[in-house]
Formats: sequence, C-alpha cells, structure tokens
Amino acid sequence: MLESEGSITVSMGIDFCDSTQTASFQLCTKDDCFNVNIQPSVGELLLPVAMSEKDFKKEQGMLTGMNETSAVIIAAPQNFTPSMVLQKVVNVANIGAVPSCQDNIHRFAAKTVHSGSMMLVTVEMKEGSTAQFIINTEKTVIGSVLLCELKPFLSQG
Repeated sequence: MLESEGSITVSMGIDFCDSTQTASFQLCTKDDCFNVNIQPSVGELLLPVAMSEKDFKKEQGMLTGMNETSAVIIAAPQNFTPSMVLQKVVNVANIGAVPSCQDNIHRFAAKTVHSGSMMLVTVEMKEGSTAQFIINTEKTVIGSVLLCELKPFLSQG
C-alpha cells in the first residue's frame, strides 16, 4: 500500500522460459489498471559461454541436421573485418567469442538462460563480402530468430 503521491521502486524478473513470446500483465492502482507487454530480444535469453575452438567443434558436431540454421548475406564492406564482425554479433546477442585459429571464421557460444541449451554461432567470411551464418542449437525457434536479428547488422552500414 502506498500513500497518495507516494512511490516505490522494485525489481521484477521474468523467466521467459527460452521463448520470445510477449509477457503480458497488468499493473493496478486503486483507480486504474495499466497493461504491460514485454517481449525480450533473443540476446536477452542467452548467457555467454567461454570455450575452446576444439570444444566448440565437438558441441557443433552434436548439433547438426535439424539443429542447424544457416543463411548467406552480403556484408557491408565496412563490416567485413574481424573486429567489426565481433562487435556487431556481440552487440546483438549476449554471446561469447570463441578463439579461432582462422581469420575468416568467427565462432560464438552461449547457453539459454532458462534451460542451459547450447547456442553456437559461426560466421564465415567468404570472397566478395559474402558471409555465411550458421547457428547450431536444440532451440531451433530461438536459433531462427537470432539469425533474423543478426543478418541486418552485418549487411547495414
């Protein structure tokens, strides 16, 4: 209960259960109710994971076939550098960079917050500013949405 003109600050957490579905609820006062809708970006459903390139490849080997989503894009020339790929991907998703011994292949790893499912992202830079994205995860819906969120960031200036 608050006095008239009073205020209180509280923190609230929402477990989205590895879903990008909107959480809807009402905040009510004595006189009125306010509808609130919160939809997380995919990046907010992830926690970065530190791993070696060898461990990444091992995990990726277990997540092929139906657990793989991929797309090819034409990257904007200014985004076609290792540092820009790293910056753009990390800005979109809460995902950790995996050290790579290849300059043209960038790997990233995370786990979903709720279930701890592995999310692996590979960005392979090819000739002609072409980039291939590969996402490996059991959470195929989240993988597809993440791919859709990532693609514009490398193709735009």
